[in-house]
Amino acid sequence: DTAAANALDDYEEGTWTPSVGGNATYTTQDARYTKVGRLVTITAQFAINSIGTGSTNTLSGLPFESTSGEAAPFSVGYYSDLALTTIWIGGYVAHNTTTVYFVGNSSAASTIQGNGMAIFGNSARIDFCATYHTAA
Repeated sequence: DTAAANALDDYEEGTWTPSVGGNATYTTQDARYTKVGRLVTITAQFAINSIGTGSTNTLSGLPFESTSGEAAPFSVGYYSDLALTTIWIGGYVAHNTTTVYFVGNSSAASTIQGNGMAIFGNSARIDFCATYHTAA
């Protein structure tokens, strides 16, 4: 279809820097994005060397602010050396932010137990991919 409404008018690829903030140090901060129109897909592999005063459950630095409305949930592909034992971990890009929130369960449950649980610590690593909408 070549109609103007269906024309690809915006495509961009790049990198972004995932951060837990504070004075945390990292062994890996590898993150990329692809933006097609308003749809942004991000990937990240990050490993914390020392958490210091960094957040224990949020990650900031997304390349574009998300839109208002529903949060964009995602699954985590790999994790190791977390600050607590989990049986499931995932996350979401909250609306109107450039922040990723991680959630999970530390035991069997019928709903998410840990919306805000402290999962990051020294040596924690998480690899994930998420897709969300941006206004830009």
